Amino acid sequence: MNPLRLATLHFSLLGVLLAPLSGQEAAPPPAPKPIEPLPATVQEKIREWVKTRKQIAQEAADWEAEKRSLADLNDLRKKEITQIDALIAAAGDRLKDAEKQRAELLAEEESLRTWRASIEERNVKLEANLRAQLPKFPPPLRDKAGDAIARLEDPQPDTPLQNRYRDVLAILGEVGNFQNTLTIDTELRDFDGAQVEVDVLYLGLAQAWYVDRTGRHAGMGRPGAEGWQWTADTSLAGRIRDAIAIQRKLAPPAFVGLPFTASPAPAPAAK
Repeated sequence: MNPLRLATLHFSLLGVLLAPLSGQEAAPPPAPKPIEPLPATVQEKIREWVKTRKQIAQEAADWEAEKRSLADLNDLRKKEITQIDALIAAAGDRLKDAEKQRAELLAEEESLRTWRASIEERNVKLEANLRAQLPKFPPPLRDKAGDAIARLEDPQPDTPLQNRYRDVLAILGEVGNFQNTLTIDTELRDFDGAQVEVDVLYLGLAQAWYVDRTGRHAGMGRPGAEGWQWTADTSLAGRIRDAIAIQRKLAPPAFVGLPFTASPAPAPAAK
């Protein structure tokens, strides 16, 4: 473009811009229009928006509180799980101990059962042996162990083993005492159809001597398979009476010779 023409254009534009200022003052800017109220629908939307924002804020706060509560509850559950695990472990240990004790008790029970069977077998043998010896028991011995002997003679199938064993021990105890002492008993004997009272001196279960108060009846006896067998011998009356008096402490101690037949004592064996 021509420089001269460009300068002429600038001056023309300047004149145009300055022309209004030279003729009059500049007009004031127009006043702002008043703000028209928002429509009711817009106001309602705004209220709903504000309400929604409040609800969102409240729910956010509630959620934060809920998260803290859930975190605390989770910690509590973790502690409970730890405690439960410890209890389970302890219960497992107790179960192992219980199983061990159970095995020990079963072994002990088996041992006791075996021991009881051996006691039962031994007691049966003792009872059979004692029953075979009962005819040899004289009246004073039967009186001392009367109840136990009665149960032995008439056994009941439901009698406990401990009761049967106690009876056997009671009988054997009385037999042992009888074997180790001189026993005097007063009995009625039949002589020629008449009942005569005699005193009997028992030397255990080995031998015995008897005499009546008049000395008309005297003799000696020994136990047999069917009971005591008695043999009359009136020549022994005086000596038997003296021996009984000494035993009763009605006479001073003295030597009295009485016949004795040596043979094994018929006391029941304890095996």
